[in-house]
Amino acid sequence: MVPPRITTFFLALLTTVVLAAPAPPQYPLLQVTVPQSHFEVLRMRQSIPLEPRAVTDTECIDRNAHIVFHDQNAAELSICGGIAGSVERCQGSPRMTQGRVGSALFTLKVTGTGSTISLTKKRWEQCVRAARAVCPTGSLSATCLGGATRGGDVQFSLLSM
Repeated sequence: MVPPRITTFFLALLTTVVLAAPAPPQYPLLQVTVPQSHFEVLRMRQSIPLEPRAVTDTECIDRNAHIVFHDQNAAELSICGGIAGSVERCQGSPRMTQGRVGSALFTLKVTGTGSTISLTKKRWEQCVRAARAVCPTGSLSATCLGGATRGGDVQFSLLSM
């Protein structure tokens, strides 16, 4: 049996060594701000059920293309000059539009002659969500059924920039 004085000595020595150990390095906290438009897309996704029949001809272009999720969300709301906030549909009746933010580029164009893009925010989100259900990563192309005047459809692609 070890004498109590020696046990106490080693316990005191161990405590001193542990307390004298250098403190771990302090790392500054990374300050990240996320634009409100990102949260708007997440709210839309949460409230809109997945509608697989919203798109047709979905093709995964490059499953390894790196598209930042936040960039995709922001680009999704920047089509037609911006459909974020209170804007509920594509404005200006364009035949073609792009939404580009960071690593994401959406390109939309109508399929019918004489048609123009008249997508609502809800329909656009349904189309993107349905295409992402087929191609969860990377770049893609698809046709959004409806969303154009005169019964036309809207072809769109999401590419990595």
